[in-house]
Amino acid sequence: MDVGTALHLAVALDGAPGGEPPPAVPAPAAVWAGRAAEAERGLLDLLTLDDAHAPPPGGGARPEAVQLGAALGALTRWIGIVPTVTPTHSEPFHLSTAVATLDFVTTGRAGCLVRAGLDRAEDGTVGRTGGTAEERLDETAEAVEVIRALWDSWEDGAEIRDTARGLFLDRARIRPVAHRGPRFAVRGPSVTPRPPQGQPPVLVAVRDEGSRRLAVRSADLALLTAADPDDAREQAALLRAAEAAAARPGPPLLVFADLPVALDGDPRRAAARRPDGPGAFAGTPEALAAALLRWRAAGLDGVRLLPASVDQDLPAVTRGVVPALQARGAFRRRRDADTLRARLGLPRPAARPGR
Repeated sequence: MDVGTALHLAVALDGAPGGEPPPAVPAPAAVWAGRAAEAERGLLDLLTLDDAHAPPPGGGARPEAVQLGAALGALTRWIGIVPTVTPTHSEPFHLSTAVATLDFVTTGRAGCLVRAGLDRAEDGTVGRTGGTAEERLDETAEAVEVIRALWDSWEDGAEIRDTARGLFLDRARIRPVAHRGPRFAVRGPSVTPRPPQGQPPVLVAVRDEGSRRLAVRSADLALLTAADPDDAREQAALLRAAEAAAARPGPPLLVFADLPVALDGDPRRAAARRPDGPGAFAGTPEALAAALLRWRAAGLDGVRLLPASVDQDLPAVTRGVVPALQARGAFRRRRDADTLRARLGLPRPAARPGR
């Protein structure tokens, strides 16, 4: 399978919004481990872990995503692990070291799904007040800029670990960070060496013009919400136009669509569980495989599946959809690149000069 033309598949391990309600207390590690193992067994590119500073819609509880990601990193060997982070309510220095550490413990399989904290219900948990949605999106973009600068504050090879000379690092390869922007003043360098991937992939969910600008400015991969492949094609074109207008440097954005799914060998039973949301699919695994090829033909790089019931629909993906795609030559048959960036076709960037 050519990594440049492959269909990429991701899964939201928390399921689809409005699907099965989360438990009243966070599910035990064994539940998450079983889900991650199933996704990895199906050769999916990556899994995402939801998080916020407020309870899930409809109540329930979930574990902190980065810590859960670290636990799953120890229990998996290949799949990418992408927790949600909210720079609006967490300092970029701490997020930078947390994601870098996750990248170390997963040996280059980490990313982060960055969200701006626009839900006012979250504000009270951190004593936050004020700030329009536009201001918070700008703040999030600046936070990602700081996070990336801190990841680059140790050049590759800065750790020399020369016990004979009593030297841990080469000071000449440490790049100071002195960021002073509209909302953050951060002095570096990081306390964590450069992550194995250099820059773990940053994902942003695109829901409107503001989040589109955030994705163009800050992300490696955009997650679209689209009603159908034609809608996705139009939204992808808007992203490309925004990239061109911003003269975005580096590789073009990867574009995935978010697709809520309910799967069953009997289409009627699947339809009875049809999740809400644009692009929602209910049907057989074979029918979803055919539908995914239509989304791919619309110019998307991949799809993130949001199962209506993770424990029911994820096995249907890995044991039904994936084999159907493989039979069409549209999905990998074995593990390929070891790092998440390489699997997504993103080059490993050199560290940028200190700022």
